[in-house]
Amino acid sequence: MLRFFRQIRKTLMEQNKVRTYLLYAIGEIALVMIGILLALQVNNWNQNRIEQAQLQNYYERIIEEIETDIPVKQNFLVKNQQVIDLNKRTLNLLNSSDPDSLKQLRNTLGALSTAWSLNISYPVLNEFKNSGYLSKVQNTELKQKFFELNSVIEFTNSIDTYIVEQYLSTIEPYIIKSFNYQAVALERYQNLLIPGGPPIDYTQFNEDLELWNMVSFKLETAGLYNEYIQSLIDEQRSLINILEMELE
Repeated sequence: MLRFFRQIRKTLMEQNKVRTYLLYAIGEIALVMIGILLALQVNNWNQNRIEQAQLQNYYERIIEEIETDIPVKQNFLVKNQQVIDLNKRTLNLLNSSDPDSLKQLRNTLGALSTAWSLNISYPVLNEFKNSGYLSKVQNTELKQKFFELNSVIEFTNSIDTYIVEQYLSTIEPYIIKSFNYQAVALERYQNLLIPGGPPIDYTQFNEDLELWNMVSFKLETAGLYNEYIQSLIDEQRSLINILEMELE
């Protein structure tokens, strides 16, 4: 094609048809520019098509990741609620100041030493954000939902970190110096321990301000954790609904 155009230019110059040559040259430049623009348009179209396919693939994987995760969070809520209920029972027993009631602490104090955490992480969702695909999302509502979910995850993880720190810095040291842990450990942990050790005088906990505050803080933290886990589940379900609409 280029050889053909060069031949035409040569013929026009030899025939001294300068005006015709200039018009032809302008037309040739215009054709080249149109060709470049068309090529760029096709390239952009292909790039957009590839990006949309990649976005859809991520949406499908994120849905799968979240759908797998929700039952895990629901099971955690049930287990953590049991800890909450036992800590409430502990406070009620401490509040009674009755020696016979205080003996029932053997069935509830183990919840104080139970520090369950989730360390929430979503590999596919993190890959999606770190690869820059969030900026390619055109749906404003969907983009906002990603930001909202991330905010809940960050706050929930901050509580998760606090639960571990609370146990290591205050609860475990108190238990070590105050009573025989094996005697009050929850049933699920008893098979890991050796029965025995010094008996517990439960009347020592009457008017024990340190224990009262410790259980109260534990109850507050566990309750707040459950609230944010439930918020996380709600945000996950909401995100799934929007992603499924995007895939339709």
